[in-house]
Order: sequence, then structure tokens, then C-alpha cells
Amino acid sequence: MLIEQHLTWRGSGAGALLDIHGHSEAALAGSLAQLVATSLSDLSRWPVESTVTLVRPDGTPRLGTSTEGAAVDLSRWDQRTGAGPTARALRGRLSIILNDRAPDPRWPEYCASLTAAGYRSAVAIPLPLEGGHSAALTLYSRTANTFAPGVATKVLVFSGIAAKSLRLALKHRADLALSAEHRAALASSTAINTACGVLMGQNNCSYESAHRLLLQESKQRNLTIREVAEGLLQVLPGGIPASHFTARA
Repeated sequence: MLIEQHLTWRGSGAGALLDIHGHSEAALAGSLAQLVATSLSDLSRWPVESTVTLVRPDGTPRLGTSTEGAAVDLSRWDQRTGAGPTARALRGRLSIILNDRAPDPRWPEYCASLTAAGYRSAVAIPLPLEGGHSAALTLYSRTANTFAPGVATKVLVFSGIAAKSLRLALKHRADLALSAEHRAALASSTAINTACGVLMGQNNCSYESAHRLLLQESKQRNLTIREVAEGLLQVLPGGIPASHFTARA
């Protein structure tokens, strides 16, 4: 189901929200990653690359990035293996690597890959979400000590705004999906009920008998009962009636 979403949230201070837009969870994560990279590059005065790793309640990961390349590969490997700061952030723990010359002994393979990719600093921050989702914001810099305490404090404040924005974006997307499901269910019910009414008039039978006729036809033709109902209604002068929900929209 494709749901186009574009929300503009603006504000300042505690009420600030980021403009996140996208037609999928991965697109929302990508939009957030790009906004974070731009904003934190200005804040730190050094170019920053960003990834947002979003894990759905069923465990399926979605990765959003500000750029293509080494940062993407690092975050994807980290999440998959559980052997780096992104995986730690997904478990709710903050991790900061200030300088590649003093690699973190917990993640030797990750730190070696970080250095090989040309990055000198990294930070992975948990983004608290709801509904079973988890997320991590991972920042990469090619400058050592980019995320020193002064900048790290500001980054943490900004990550709180990012988390709140992503929570609202995911909730809005879920609401859109639920609304679309309700509309589809209502349209299906309208077609089936109307088709049953036609069959009741043609065969002088009860609603239950008319519904059984539709169900039998759907099994014989390997179609859904809605498709059978709509096929029957297509031949009516007025065609398929609109649902009450659609008529009022």
C-alpha cells in the first residue's frame, strides 16, 4: 500500500519539530537522516554524514541515509551483526567514538572498517519510539573529535527533537494506513451488501442465501467475494454505488 506523506512541522525550543516526508518508513528515515546531516554539519562546523536505522516491530530493518556509500555499508553491517555502536543504540545505549587512533576495544572490526572508510569520529544515539519500533541515529565525520563534549551535548538535544519528529511521522503514517484500510473495508461492504440486495430481488431469497450465492461464485471463479459483487453490479445502470464514507469525503 503506497501512502504519500508530507508533513511540515516547525517550531522552536522544546516544541520544535522537523519536516519529515516520505511514502514509506524507509523514506521517512531517509528524510530524517538528510535533515539531521545538514543541521548537525552546521552545528559542528564539520561535514557530517548520517544514517537512521529503523527496526519495525517484526524485526525488519529500514535504513535511511543522508548519502550513499561507506556510511550506509557501516550502519547496515553494524545492525545486522550487532557488533558496533548502531546495534548498541538500537538497544537504547549511547556510543561515541571520538578518535579513530584510539579505537573502541569492544568493536575492533567495526573500528577498522570505520578507519578504512576515512571516518575519524562517530556517534550512535538511540531514538526512543513507540509501538514496538526501535531506531538509532548514527553520525559519521571525517574529522577527529567532531563529537567532543560541547558538540555532543547539542547533538543529544537535537536527537530528542529528531526522535519526537519520527514518532509523530510514524504515528501519522499508521493513521493514514488505518484510514485507507477502513475505506477499503467500507467500499467492500457496500458492494457486497448491494449485490446481495440485487440477488434477493432477483431470486426472492434471504440475505444469507444471497451471500452464499456470492461466496459460491467466488470459490468457483477463484475471485474474492468483493470482485464477484462488483462484477455483478457493473451491469447495473448506475454501476457500483459509492460508499457513504466516500460520498462525504
